[in-house]
Amino acid sequence: MAAPLTWVSTPALGQGRSSGGSAAAELFEGGGSQRRRSLLETLVREICQNSTDQRIGRKAAEVCFDLILLRGDERVAFLSAMNWESLRPHLASVKGAGGAALTLRAGIDAMEAETLVCLRISDSGTAGLTGDDWDEEGNFRRLCVQNFSTGEETGRGGSFGLGKAVSWMHSRLLTVLFTSSVHGMEDRGLRVFGRSELPAHELGGEAFLDGAYLGVAAERDGIPVALSDWREAEAASPLQLDRAGLRGSGTSLLIPAFHEPDRDDVGSLGIREPEELCRDLTDAAAKWFWPAISWGRLKVRSRVLASGESRASFESRAEVSGLWAPFLAASRAEPAGEPALVPGDSAATDITGFPLPSRIHPEDRPELLHPALETMIRVGVTRVSPSEACLPCRSTIAMIRGAGMVVDYAEGLRLQDGGSYCAVALVGSALLHTFPSEALETCREFAGDAEEYFRAAEPVTHDDWIPTTRRLRESYDWRGSAGRLRGLRAEIRQLLQLRLLSADEPAPDAGPELLMRMLSLGEGAAPVSSATRGEKPRLEVRVDREGSWFDPQRGGWAVQGELIRYGCDDDSVTAGLSFRSIADSGQGDSWRISGLEIHGSQKNLTMTDTDGRRLVFSVARGFSSVPFRCLVSPPAGVDPALTGFRQGG
Repeated sequence: MAAPLTWVSTPALGQGRSSGGSAAAELFEGGGSQRRRSLLETLVREICQNSTDQRIGRKAAEVCFDLILLRGDERVAFLSAMNWESLRPHLASVKGAGGAALTLRAGIDAMEAETLVCLRISDSGTAGLTGDDWDEEGNFRRLCVQNFSTGEETGRGGSFGLGKAVSWMHSRLLTVLFTSSVHGMEDRGLRVFGRSELPAHELGGEAFLDGAYLGVAAERDGIPVALSDWREAEAASPLQLDRAGLRGSGTSLLIPAFHEPDRDDVGSLGIREPEELCRDLTDAAAKWFWPAISWGRLKVRSRVLASGESRASFESRAEVSGLWAPFLAASRAEPAGEPALVPGDSAATDITGFPLPSRIHPEDRPELLHPALETMIRVGVTRVSPSEACLPCRSTIAMIRGAGMVVDYAEGLRLQDGGSYCAVALVGSALLHTFPSEALETCREFAGDAEEYFRAAEPVTHDDWIPTTRRLRESYDWRGSAGRLRGLRAEIRQLLQLRLLSADEPAPDAGPELLMRMLSLGEGAAPVSSATRGEKPRLEVRVDREGSWFDPQRGGWAVQGELIRYGCDDDSVTAGLSFRSIADSGQGDSWRISGLEIHGSQKNLTMTDTDGRRLVFSVARGFSSVPFRCLVSPPAGVDPALTGFRQGG
């Protein structure tokens, strides 16, 4: 008979660390990654991403969400198996009006209610909780013990890092239980463990550090610890973690006292209607993992299970249909042919010459290092019909890399014809699942390197590609390439509107009209009211849109403008002129300015050109105004007819 499991809390010795809560949970609650999705969607993203990362071989990883309603004898057996009576005093000892203390009080009430709601999440066809209890690189320690550890494996989305905190957030007990059938060790049975994220506290006159662990009690260096326990599947049955009906290795986790912390539309059980909740779980999987599902990497289902019932009362499966079918069609479009002009049409094109900076770290992994390279990005789009105009993700761009998860749905531009569309941007190893092209064959060899670059550009929440992540800055010689990555979304928006969703090719004499859509004027180009003229002297660099045009032969914009001095003071005044790609945040890449022509007297005017990317004009008293013309050219690999840019000083 298996020994009973024990909750072990660590005494606070000397200057032992302590915490009043989970830093990871506070980050999620802060809302930085929650602007556009619920915590339930974040939970699904984290679980499914880790399952696909841990997939074994070429078969799909299978994930099952079971909403379990425990009553009667099954509830009593569960409380006994998890040794509830030894954990409860520690939970109840957490005092104060902070978030963790209030959550734990509600959790104790939920555990002692007539019906206990739990969410069990199981995957199969995955590696399971590998490594011994002290193996810092094993899946067991990363998921069940460590915080903020993702490992260095290539191609991973960040297995068991910061995002795992969302599982504990969905428990009013801040507690998660685990069992695992470990790949290659299936004959040992199931590995059992548990972790509670209760804050530091005092009980019976003794101080304890944050956290408690469920396992076999032991000591390490004189300090109490809990070790994971191996037992037969039948012994894990009272914990609802026997993995019955699941094939192969994998991990099951159970969230007791389950709730949705960011919702208030709950019923008597403290959750929404169970069938609706289950359907939302599979809908979220389809929304964020339709690439992995369509590639045969992932299967997801959800069920409602209640005590006393022999089978699920409700079951739902994630499918790539309905809302997500247009995105799938866009990802499979051939990069040639006509633009998508009517509902049902799909079109695609390749952005070539996207820079990959040289990778210089880690030095002990020479197989990961490479010189500066160029890769490509496949952009596809599908027009949707008026009946699909209510798509929650209409006129957005699904950003996808090889992990098979949609990193984010970036906002697209509104079309002048009022139509809607679903677009995709695929990078890295995701390109290997797209329609072949000449550009793809050229870049195929570097797909893995591109995958690593975009992975390094993802923040801890894996919902963007930005040039400011620590992993990217420490691994790459990133200087000079940050602006191109930061401006990627704006570049894709322009390409979609001007090439894939429009039949009009702008002629040279249509330059000013195109420039109106391309050029976002900076502060220095704002008109000056007559009321302020004549007061403080200033120099304005004004761009004349109507007089500017696109020059395809020289690959840039022939920009015309005027230098105008205001004020009657004797002081000299200066102003700068620069242009940068439009970026969602921060500064985009600088455009080069060449061929400056001053049409008029240059008396009292001086000009400095340091690097060809910024001109500084200085004028003295007596200067009035003078027209100018110059050529504005984009960075390498950027199509000047498709990429928006803005004026700066």
